[in-house]
Amino acid sequence: MINCCIFSIYLYMKTFSLLASLGLRDLRNVIALVVVAAIGAGCSKTQPNCIDPSTIDLVKQGVEETLDKVLSGSGGDTELLDRLKKRMQIAVTTIRTSSKDEKIGKVTCEASLEITLANADQIVGDPVFKSLQDSKRLPELVDTSGPAWKTSIQYTAQHTEDTKDLLVELSGHAPMVELLSTVAQSGVMEPRQQPPGDIPSNLLASGNARDAAVRLMNHVYGKQEKENGCWISRFEGMPYCMKIAQSEIKTLGSGKRLYAIANGQAIDQQGEAITAHAMQGLVGAFIVGETNGKPAFIAKSTVIQAGTMGTAPSEWILTELGANDNWGWRGEYGDCHQGYCGSRMVILANRAGIVQEVGGLPTAYDDTGACGDCEGKSSSLASTVRVSDGPDNAEFYHLLVAVTGTSNGKELAKEWTLAFDNAKGTYIEPADWPLGDRDF
Repeated sequence: MINCCIFSIYLYMKTFSLLASLGLRDLRNVIALVVVAAIGAGCSKTQPNCIDPSTIDLVKQGVEETLDKVLSGSGGDTELLDRLKKRMQIAVTTIRTSSKDEKIGKVTCEASLEITLANADQIVGDPVFKSLQDSKRLPELVDTSGPAWKTSIQYTAQHTEDTKDLLVELSGHAPMVELLSTVAQSGVMEPRQQPPGDIPSNLLASGNARDAAVRLMNHVYGKQEKENGCWISRFEGMPYCMKIAQSEIKTLGSGKRLYAIANGQAIDQQGEAITAHAMQGLVGAFIVGETNGKPAFIAKSTVIQAGTMGTAPSEWILTELGANDNWGWRGEYGDCHQGYCGSRMVILANRAGIVQEVGGLPTAYDDTGACGDCEGKSSSLASTVRVSDGPDNAEFYHLLVAVTGTSNGKELAKEWTLAFDNAKGTYIEPADWPLGDRDF
């Protein structure tokens, strides 16, 4: 608390509307000069130092102001921001003086910005968090290995020449803001009502897959909305209407399992569907088994993006993808625009306790509607996909894809083998794959 002064935060560089237009990833390029803080009359007129309580308070406030602008400054989720602030503590530690300019009374400082969250252990252990890390959606400049998340920051402090107000300029905090914003919007910061895996004890007892899937959705997403039958999920600030697309209970060598998948439609704040071509939908995928007679998650994810026009694929086929009861899903989606039509298959499976996309490949392509005077050079390709019987004991069997039609005016009818690359975690298209450059 600052006892000697009344302070305020000033924002320049054409205001924070610039940040909204640039997007979160561009914060690192502009944020160094955005936050400037001023302490009013009554404060010391001597040269400030890096550990002055008033300087540190303004550094903290600069972080809060930046997070505020990113999460809610352009009409975003103010309720999310309020919940985050209540669970977050900011500290500036390991403070070092880099340089002093006594001529202008300016000091340059380096420090560690530390953010402590009440449920940090739960967050970093959540499969959603790990999935965001694996997909490089979280900045690597923040250390999340301890109870306090840390990143390096820099700031300067000096008094104005006329009023002797204290000015603090902050940089380096963009990665922390990016981390907090992304993780908060993914939903993993919310304290869990039930520990992961503590799902209803009799979930699989009835043997009714649909009933089990409904109860599982209530556990994962909260109570189903009666008005439109949605379970509401949020990802990166966007709400999605989630509905059950596939559910099945299978009795395998490893025991009874529930496979359930939900497709999500992006919606606005009024609950209306958003149908932009480039926007993907959201997928939730869950595999539940029994451990010591009790149901528990074998694998799950709520943050898979797939589909087009704001919605995820509505139909999924449960498929045996490999040995040792490795079952997953195949879903397909597509559309047409400007005379080009196509479809794409996405394959989901359990990898280390997280349901992930392990393959995505074009399955159909047609450009005849976009071809005005190119008779004999157009393409119209279709394919069928099946899973092979081997290799023996492989985690993932090969995919056999038969492609037929015309490619650049030439007839085509051939079957290709797509092998699974364990290092990359995905099926690999052959060099002569005819649909390799025909995505849509």
